[in-house]
Amino acid sequence: MGFKAGYLMLLPALVLMGVFVLFPTVWGLYVSMTDTTLVGPSAIRPRFIWLGNYLRLLRDGRFYNSLNISFAFTIGSALIGQLILGLVLAIMMRMKELRGRSLAALAVFVSWIVPEVVAGYMWGSFASKRGLLNVLLSPLGVRPTNWLFYRPLETIIVANIWRGTAFSMILFSAALESIPGFIYEASELDGATPWQRFRYVTLPLLLPAILTDLILITIWTFGVFTMPFVMTGGGPGTKSELWTIYVYKQSFLPPYELGYAAAAANIMFVITLSLIVTYVVVINRLKRW
Repeated sequence: MGFKAGYLMLLPALVLMGVFVLFPTVWGLYVSMTDTTLVGPSAIRPRFIWLGNYLRLLRDGRFYNSLNISFAFTIGSALIGQLILGLVLAIMMRMKELRGRSLAALAVFVSWIVPEVVAGYMWGSFASKRGLLNVLLSPLGVRPTNWLFYRPLETIIVANIWRGTAFSMILFSAALESIPGFIYEASELDGATPWQRFRYVTLPLLLPAILTDLILITIWTFGVFTMPFVMTGGGPGTKSELWTIYVYKQSFLPPYELGYAAAAANIMFVITLSLIVTYVVVINRLKRW
């Protein structure tokens, strides 16, 4: 009786997972093997073309361009930006002698709770030729520049770091709080320098949190759409066209090829899953090392 009751209690969650996870996944795979479009005859009677969309993607230079841009965006924004900056901020928040910690934490939290559309318009205005960024850089001798036109990828990377670092900081702050203080006291009595305490005490104990952070920020950053789209729309040209923007344009701009866009999305899902598996393998090896 208890065994059956346990399954009954899981049933609502399983139904929700089936409706919102399993069904969209299977449907997306099916659509990717058809010539489904948003309008026209193929919207009513799509043809089953098997791997035709995937083979076409392999010859699509624009898809490869969006893939390269997405990797650069993810490496710069998530792996280098949010991960490292979040860890540094979390360590700084533990320094009791450091003044202004609460103000810095508040500034980071505010950037996280700002809606993506609002943040996109803010950064679009901030990085324009007459924006505040040029005002701040002018004393350094930097000429006024339309950063969204001449440096679109770098601008959206910085903007996404600004918005997403708060999560990494919160995660690492919680992980640091869980490390017993006597370990640091013992290492200090043994004569360990601050760098040695970080290298041999803090970093190994943070590996599980680093793995969690890597997985989550990679998924979120690789799939980000709203703020970069509001800021640049993928332009100028395709200089900041992330794969999410590429899929959007393939789906909702002429010729409205939903099947082709679904194939591109499925390929990116496989790539993201491969990155996550790589993270798990590398972190586990580091633990043994």
